[in-house]
Amino acid sequence: MKISTIILPLIIFLALFFYAPFIILGYQSFQGLGGEFTLDNYLALVRDPTYLHVILYSIVIAVETTVITLLLAYPASYYVARIASGQEKIILLALLLTPFWIDVLLRSIAIKTIIYTIGLREGYTAMMIGMVYEYLPIMFLPIYASMSRISRSAIDAARVFGANTWDLIRRVIVPMTLPGIVAGSLLVLLMSMTEFVIPSLLGGTQGFTIGSLIYYLFLSGGLWGVGAALTMIVTVMLMVFAFVIAKRAGDITGW
Repeated sequence: MKISTIILPLIIFLALFFYAPFIILGYQSFQGLGGEFTLDNYLALVRDPTYLHVILYSIVIAVETTVITLLLAYPASYYVARIASGQEKIILLALLLTPFWIDVLLRSIAIKTIIYTIGLREGYTAMMIGMVYEYLPIMFLPIYASMSRISRSAIDAARVFGANTWDLIRRVIVPMTLPGIVAGSLLVLLMSMTEFVIPSLLGGTQGFTIGSLIYYLFLSGGLWGVGAALTMIVTVMLMVFAFVIAKRAGDITGW
């Protein structure tokens, strides 16, 4: 009873501002222009290859963002968690996380100013710079938390049994930090797939992603039914992605 009382405000909040809008969108996705039940909104998504192209393009961007941020965040989190100490660790954490406190719109405008200064213009490269910059802290934090929990005794024991640096990384550090890798990758993958602000500001003609398409369908095109259908499909797709990745990681690690 105590647990139910404690989480009741969260349940009410989610019911009002997440589940209720989601149910409304689901209902609208099956409504025609006259309010009648129809599957035309979903059929429109299937018949027009543009929608599939935008979805696949957004998946590619999300996967690239996830891979790049992982490659950057993993060694950084190792250094901060296992090597840096005292004041150096505090300074590095501040440098990595402080920009994340600034609004995403202001950060995107700042990046746009910088890329203009170095001679770049809106396009795929500028968009990917912005995406990596935006989601790097989100990838870093879970991995850093996993790195920090690795006991010194586990590393010393591996050394005693003759593990070299590569064996230590492959057999001890990576398996023990896999929960952080999975958590960070899931967050970055799912969030970046529907990103709207950064592709719109930095992508130019190459920044039309799922977020841009949903924005157009609802606010510019007036196609609320099709927009609702696309939102439902994307939401289910993201849930399946999350489940499959988490299940696979659970099979590997046993958690």
